[in-house]
Amino acid sequence: MSIKARLFGKPWQQKDPATRARAVAKSDDQQLRQELARIAEHDDSATVRLAALQRINTEPFWLDARLRETDSAILQAADAFLVKAVMQRPDEQLLKERLEWFRRFHDEQFVRRAASRAPDRALRAEALTRIESPGFLGDRAIEEPDEDIALTLIGRIDQASTLERIAGALKRKSKRRARAVVTRLHEIQAASGAYDAAAESASRLVERAERLARGQFDGDRRRELAELESLWRDVESPPESLDRRFGGALEIVRRSLEPRTRPAAPDADAETTAEAAPADAPLARAVERIEAIKSIDSLAPERAGELLGEFDRAWQGLEEPRASDEALRERALPVLKELQKRRQQASGSNKPAAPPREPSDTTDWQAELDAVARRLEAGEIVKAQEGLRELRSRLDRLKPRQRPRDASGRLGRLEGRLREMRNWEHWSNNKHRDELIERVEQLAGSEQHPDAISAALKEARREWQHLENLEVLPGDKRQHAAPAGQWRRFQAACKSAFEQAQPFFEKRHEVQAENLEQLDAFLERGQALAADQDSDIETLKQFSKSARLAIRRLDDLPPKARGKSAARLRELLDSLSKRIDASFESVENAKRRLIREAQALEHEPDLKSAIEKAKALQARWKETGTGRRRIDQQLWKEFRAPIDPLFEKLRGEHDQRREEQEAEVAALRELAEQAEELAKCEDAELDQADGRMKALRAEWQSAGRRPVKLAERFEKAERTLQERLKNRRIKERRKALEQLDELAASVQSAWQTRLGGSKPELEISAPDGGSDDPIMASLLAAARTVADDDVDKDTLARQVADNGDRARQVVVEMEFLAGLDSPAEDRQARMNFQVERLAQRMSERGESPGLADELASLRKRWYASFPQPLDQHEDMAKRFRKCQNVLESMSGTE
Repeated sequence: MSIKARLFGKPWQQKDPATRARAVAKSDDQQLRQELARIAEHDDSATVRLAALQRINTEPFWLDARLRETDSAILQAADAFLVKAVMQRPDEQLLKERLEWFRRFHDEQFVRRAASRAPDRALRAEALTRIESPGFLGDRAIEEPDEDIALTLIGRIDQASTLERIAGALKRKSKRRARAVVTRLHEIQAASGAYDAAAESASRLVERAERLARGQFDGDRRRELAELESLWRDVESPPESLDRRFGGALEIVRRSLEPRTRPAAPDADAETTAEAAPADAPLARAVERIEAIKSIDSLAPERAGELLGEFDRAWQGLEEPRASDEALRERALPVLKELQKRRQQASGSNKPAAPPREPSDTTDWQAELDAVARRLEAGEIVKAQEGLRELRSRLDRLKPRQRPRDASGRLGRLEGRLREMRNWEHWSNNKHRDELIERVEQLAGSEQHPDAISAALKEARREWQHLENLEVLPGDKRQHAAPAGQWRRFQAACKSAFEQAQPFFEKRHEVQAENLEQLDAFLERGQALAADQDSDIETLKQFSKSARLAIRRLDDLPPKARGKSAARLRELLDSLSKRIDASFESVENAKRRLIREAQALEHEPDLKSAIEKAKALQARWKETGTGRRRIDQQLWKEFRAPIDPLFEKLRGEHDQRREEQEAEVAALRELAEQAEELAKCEDAELDQADGRMKALRAEWQSAGRRPVKLAERFEKAERTLQERLKNRRIKERRKALEQLDELAASVQSAWQTRLGGSKPELEISAPDGGSDDPIMASLLAAARTVADDDVDKDTLARQVADNGDRARQVVVEMEFLAGLDSPAEDRQARMNFQVERLAQRMSERGESPGLADELASLRKRWYASFPQPLDQHEDMAKRFRKCQNVLESMSGTE
């Protein structure tokens, strides 16, 4: 340590705050680094504390300073650091302090950023509570990753347009949020009178009834019908259109259950496929062998007979031929006739070949018709129609005498019942078609969003086609069930509504084309970046983030280009991910090496050296960059494990040192308080207090570091005591001068009385304490001389004249010293004095007396010049007093 540092302390220990601040900001002193934490918290100067905080520059210290400090510069610096820190990574250990700081920080722009991207869930939730914008809350309800926060935001949105906007986006993302949006929208609409809960309930009942009519119900259909009728009776004043739809649906259901109604048929193709049954296996094998014959003429007659017998046995073994079996027989019949001819020719018989024996009718007509009737009662029109057609085809293939009369009659009645049910369905569906046309016609004059109009048109066309599918069953000759007039009205309404939305779609197509161009340019830049080995990792991560965002916004592209663009974006993401993963692997390996170095610090014997190395490792850790979050956090824990105990130990030493310093400060505070008590002592105890103050000063100087505020208190108390002592001395001196002036005036007055011929009456005695004063003694001697009758008056007159010359000389010298002008008659005397003074100074060549000493000598000569001539005394007394005041001010002896 240098001599200067030993005498005055190190720069960061100086009294001057500016000097300390510079040293704290730039010094590399090891001791300073250890003291930075204490300086940042306890230094008396805000500038020094700020410099220490900037030197430490860690989030815990900034949070502590932000919550504790009142200095505006420190608060601004802390806010600037924390705004970045809280947006980088979550920290559960600092979450409470972060939230407390955030509640004190008021910046609307940052609040929105925190609400959107803060890593801490609690911080996002706190930020969102301070935002009232419905549009922003709606956007966050879509993007917010936390489900509970998103549901809370939906409950705060009170703008119907915002809820309608986000409802569509949430349908594809979160059903739970979408349901919450619909519920909230209904609450707002109900409060404003725009939503009728009763109408909504009626609409749901109509949907249930129509699903029951279409056969989309598993359970007791009669119980469901009774429950719907009961619930509908409880609906107050349902809309007329809903009432018509509900009545039509229930009418179909009632007819299908027995009196007359039916639910809508399921998909005909699916049911037909389900009813289809494969052909008999032995019959199929027999037909395959017959069809495999290449030439019947070359076939042996015995073999022909075997094949005919195999087919006949397979056919006779069938209990009830199915449609597939009949089809196989019809397909094999030409070959069977040829085989019969071949067998007859081989046997030499001239009899004509008889066709295969017609199978007998083994159909259980009543069971088949009962099954069809049950399907009609259940409203399964498609299955019922298939069954009736199959039975009619089978009945027509029988010879007239083989057709059962009862089965023919019942089959005709069931066919009539089927036509009746289809007529009822057609009547009900036409009502629904009219409602669809009215709904589409209303779209043309509405102010809905074009996408909403397009979605409504698509839904209307789907419903129209669904009605067509319900009525036009497989096998029907007609292609359309709707009347031509209704179809034309529907087409015209759809065209009118679409023309209203068409300009918007054209403009959107242009925007989508521009977006596609921008995406292509982005993909080209991204591929070039991924191929460049010198690309910065942060740039790669930013491009990867942008690519993921672009995948979410594929709806902004032309529909035909979305698939290809998605594939290109995934390809780009794969390329970027490989580069980023390689960089992460490098960072993680570097951090693992740092962990091994940190673990080696456990064996470092010197704590200071270990701390220095630990800080260096921390700095290198920051320089390595960031890797994958999960792995990075695990590596950080492993890195901190051997380092934290070192800092804990250092912190313990700091705490011990702080306690010692606090004890020293307490002792110094006691000395300052004693000095302040001495400064308030009584006037009579000033001399004693001065001695005690000197002792306190010696004790104060022997202490080590002295806090600035306590030093100021001590020095202020010391100055106060010295001022009191000085004032007392000045007061005593002025009192003594007043006594001299009074005595000099008495001497002068006695001389005036003596000149008047009278004997002066003087009390010639020295004041208290003035017997040892030479000036007082000379005035007393002059007074005795003037009052002594033995002294000749002429002798006194000559002495007074000499006194006048001496007094004038005194005044001239005082005017010279004071820098005041002398009268014209005394200028020569003043010049002579100047020459003599200069010569004396040159001859002595030593230290000249001070101004205070010269003033005391001149004052002594002045009072020794009494009594003075009466005609000169008043003028010279004025000049003397004037010079005396100036010289006292110059010499500090007022």
